[in-house]
Amino acid sequence: MRPQSEDELADLIINWVRENKQTNGSTPVAINRETDLLKSGLLDSFGFIDLIVFIESHNGFKVELTDVDPEEFSVVRGLSRIVMRNHE
Repeated sequence: MRPQSEDELADLIINWVRENKQTNGSTPVAINRETDLLKSGLLDSFGFIDLIVFIESHNGFKVELTDVDPEEFSVVRGLSRIVMRNHE
């Protein structure tokens, strides 16, 4: 099921990170649409790949990051924008 908007996709990403990030009983993961998933340490490169696979399987299409600035796609809002732009 494809999200209808960038905001819905951002919420989907945030929820996935919260559900899949190992917190080992610590405080809930602090994340919002401006969070850089890699620089914040919430995801490592393997976790980021898992997130992309989740987005692709959830939406039914491939996420193309080849010609995109890494500074954009590592931020929740930027990743949402890229995914939606790929399939407008």
